[in-house]
Amino acid sequence: MSTAFSADVSGRTIDVEIQPATQYSPPVLTIRQQAGSFQLHADPEQLAELEYKLRTFLDGIRYPETPDQQVILDKEINQSIEEGIA
Repeated sequence: MSTAFSADVSGRTIDVEIQPATQYSPPVLTIRQQAGSFQLHADPEQLAELEYKLRTFLDGIRYPETPDQQVILDKEINQSIEEGIA
Protein backbone atom coordinates (compact mmCIF):
# COMPACT_ATOMS: atom_id res chain seq x y z
CA MET A 1 0.00 0.00 0.00
CA SER A 2 1.46 3.32 -1.03
CA THR A 3 -0.14 6.46 0.34
CA ALA A 4 1.30 9.90 0.99
CA PHE A 5 0.07 12.42 3.55
CA SER A 6 1.29 15.91 4.12
CA ALA A 7 0.41 18.33 6.91
CA ASP A 8 2.22 21.49 7.94
CA VAL A 9 2.05 21.71 11.74
CA SER A 10 5.10 23.96 12.12
CA GLY A 11 4.55 26.79 14.53
CA ARG A 12 1.56 25.06 16.09
CA THR A 13 1.18 23.03 19.26
CA ILE A 14 0.95 19.28 18.74
CA ASP A 15 0.22 16.39 21.06
CA VAL A 16 2.07 13.11 20.47
CA GLU A 17 0.99 9.83 22.03
CA ILE A 18 1.85 6.16 21.59
CA GLN A 19 -0.80 3.63 22.45
CA PRO A 20 0.69 0.24 23.34
CA ALA A 21 0.01 -2.83 21.27
CA THR A 22 -3.05 -4.89 22.00
CA GLN A 23 -3.96 -8.42 21.07
CA TYR A 24 -5.63 -7.08 17.93
CA SER A 25 -3.44 -4.17 16.83
CA PRO A 26 0.19 -3.03 16.83
CA PRO A 27 1.28 0.11 18.70
CA VAL A 28 -0.30 3.31 17.39
CA LEU A 29 1.56 6.62 17.13
CA THR A 30 -0.93 9.50 17.23
CA ILE A 31 -0.08 13.10 16.38
CA ARG A 32 -2.87 15.57 17.20
CA GLN A 33 -3.20 19.19 16.25
CA GLN A 34 -6.23 21.46 16.42
CA ALA A 35 -7.11 20.77 12.76
CA GLY A 36 -7.10 16.98 13.12
CA SER A 37 -5.03 13.94 13.96
CA PHE A 38 -2.80 11.38 12.26
CA GLN A 39 -2.40 7.77 13.40
CA LEU A 40 0.41 5.46 12.36
CA HIS A 41 -0.05 1.77 13.14
CA ALA A 42 3.44 0.28 13.19
CA ASP A 43 5.49 -2.59 14.58
CA PRO A 44 7.89 -1.78 17.46
CA GLU A 45 10.83 -2.22 15.06
CA GLN A 46 9.33 0.37 12.71
CA LEU A 47 8.81 2.80 15.60
CA ALA A 48 12.43 2.21 16.62
CA GLU A 49 13.56 3.08 13.08
CA LEU A 50 11.45 6.25 13.22
CA GLU A 51 13.02 7.16 16.59
CA TYR A 52 16.52 6.55 15.18
CA LYS A 53 15.88 8.79 12.16
CA LEU A 54 14.41 11.57 14.33
CA ARG A 55 17.28 11.35 16.83
CA THR A 56 19.87 11.44 14.02
CA PHE A 57 18.18 14.50 12.52
CA LEU A 58 17.91 16.31 15.86
CA ASP A 59 21.50 15.47 16.83
CA GLY A 60 22.62 17.12 13.58
CA ILE A 61 21.00 20.44 14.46
CA ARG A 62 23.47 22.87 15.95
CA TYR A 63 22.02 25.40 18.34
CA PRO A 64 24.05 28.60 18.91
CA GLU A 65 23.72 28.29 22.71
CA THR A 66 25.00 24.70 22.68
CA PRO A 67 28.80 24.44 22.41
CA ASP A 68 30.11 22.21 19.65
CA GLN A 69 31.82 19.32 21.42
CA GLN A 70 34.31 18.77 18.60
CA VAL A 71 35.42 22.43 18.72
CA ILE A 72 35.90 22.16 22.50
CA LEU A 73 37.93 18.95 22.09
CA ASP A 74 40.08 20.47 19.34
CA LYS A 75 40.74 23.55 21.48
CA GLU A 76 41.80 21.39 24.46
CA ILE A 77 44.10 19.29 22.25
CA ASN A 78 45.71 22.38 20.69
CA GLN A 79 46.19 23.93 24.14
CA SER A 80 47.84 20.71 25.40
CA ILE A 81 50.16 20.65 22.39
CA GLU A 82 51.13 24.31 22.88
CA GLU A 83 51.83 23.72 26.60
CA GLY A 84 53.93 20.68 25.72
CA ILE A 85 56.02 22.65 23.24
CA ALA A 86 56.53 25.65 25.56
